[in-house]
Amino acid sequence: MPPRAKPKHAVDRYAAQIVDGRLPAGKYHRLACVRHQRDRAREGTRAFPYVVDAERADRFYRFAERLKHYKGTLWAGTFIELTPVQKFRLGSLFGWVHRETDLRRFRTAYNELPRKQGKSLEAAIVALYVTFFDGEPGGEGYTIATKRDQAKIVFRDALQLVQSSSLRRWLRPLVNNLSRADNASKLEPLGADYDSTDGLNPNLIITDELHAMKDRGLLDVVETATGARSEPVHFQITTAGTDLLSPCGDQHDYACKILDRIVDDETFFAFIAHADVDDDPFSVDTWKKANPHYGGSVDPADLHALATKARHMPTALRAFKQKRLNLWVHGDSPALSIEGYQRGQSTWSPDDLLHEPCWAAVDLSNKLDLSALVLVFPPTIGRAAWRFLRWVWTPEETLLGRAHRDRAPYDVWVKQGHLLTTPGPTIDHHVVRPVLVSLRERYDIQRVGFDPWHAHDTIRALIDEDGFNAEQVVEVPQTFAHMSSASKLLEAAAAEGHIDVGGCPLMRWSASKLVWQTDNKENKMPTKRRSRGRIDPWVAAIIALSLAERLPSTDDTIADDPELMVVG
Repeated sequence: MPPRAKPKHAVDRYAAQIVDGRLPAGKYHRLACVRHQRDRAREGTRAFPYVVDAERADRFYRFAERLKHYKGTLWAGTFIELTPVQKFRLGSLFGWVHRETDLRRFRTAYNELPRKQGKSLEAAIVALYVTFFDGEPGGEGYTIATKRDQAKIVFRDALQLVQSSSLRRWLRPLVNNLSRADNASKLEPLGADYDSTDGLNPNLIITDELHAMKDRGLLDVVETATGARSEPVHFQITTAGTDLLSPCGDQHDYACKILDRIVDDETFFAFIAHADVDDDPFSVDTWKKANPHYGGSVDPADLHALATKARHMPTALRAFKQKRLNLWVHGDSPALSIEGYQRGQSTWSPDDLLHEPCWAAVDLSNKLDLSALVLVFPPTIGRAAWRFLRWVWTPEETLLGRAHRDRAPYDVWVKQGHLLTTPGPTIDHHVVRPVLVSLRERYDIQRVGFDPWHAHDTIRALIDEDGFNAEQVVEVPQTFAHMSSASKLLEAAAAEGHIDVGGCPLMRWSASKLVWQTDNKENKMPTKRRSRGRIDPWVAAIIALSLAERLPSTDDTIADDPELMVVG
């Protein structure tokens, strides 16, 4: 647990209540508050040049609370009062600034919450403030969604807020445009079906119901158009979706990686309010955990009625979990326990393993992705963890483009020595052989496993030219029969904190992407088709584990194991 900052502000007070367990919260809700406390403990340092400007956060609070609700029998005509969770999220967005430039820290704010949390009204307040009252001359704000009609929901909320408040003196409302003449600012709705997005120069983007977007077309257009702005904001609101391979699934995954401390991105604010996957969906405690506004804008009687229906109708249960508990109902769960995996990491040197017995495996990718060689060292007396040494290659020429595509700092990992490159635009599979030959002198390699795909030439050269014994080189096809037992071993070892890669960030990132596919006999193996990223190092690791399980030593016979094919 990081050191807690002394509560000084609404953001601090809320974070402390969540972290201390005084308010219910799911894992990533809590981790967002842990992140805030950790950042407060190191703010303004050379390594972390951001500080909380309480006055900037309070200025936004004052703006929001001078506006009035315009619908609902209980609230219409009353002044808006931000709730503690809203103050936490919006105070974080507007309060964190760079200590030297005074510019906002967060450029993207990902807000994933169940229905009925007031997301659209909140987004409309942000839209008005950033577009017209944030000191940006010629401000351009856009509300976007899959369809322009959907984008108009937040825009119409903004119109109503203007018409029900003193903002009428400043802003001119039209059907599809709000404008302010004295600083030439405007707010408009856009949809993916809009006829033109040429000439955009936004300092604000509001994306509504991100989970409904099927592709990144409009997102890429508006995000790349913010380059001329000094502190643009992309404010994203959504409920959980059903497709983790969608643009929203990509953002959800990225947000989780930031909160799990797998990815470092100081400019991305991530907040997810949700039930945890093992929670009872029919428990009031679960409803409160997933819904920060339970008892406010979230009517307990409404949730009770929906839960009653969900008990007796599978389709209603899926909708209840997605819309009201904010769970990705059709998403694949990560294969490995991130908490257990991180608990297993320690500091050690490859020299610590000299001449120890180990099993090697190679996963040769197609010409554009990662190829990996992994050595697996079993537990010993005094060491409960499996240790993994890895060599991972990628094409040099296309490195930066794929780093952007995969949202991974490949260039940083190359500088740190965690990732190796091969010249040109495609992978050169020949790089594996000299590394294996050199490793044979340092470690007691029992056997080398290969996925046969793309590997026959390399296998033959190892035997014919590099002096490997034919019995040492084993083909391990990627099937349930060959991979399931080792996959289960890896999963169990990770959960127990018995997987140790020496803290390698590339392996941690790859582990977080790993997803299982299963059959009707509960066998499991990694699937590249559904995994969100490059899992080649862990495919190689599982191949090596399968050899360690089935062929513990080159002195043992393998004649009784027809599932493994010795190359001779």
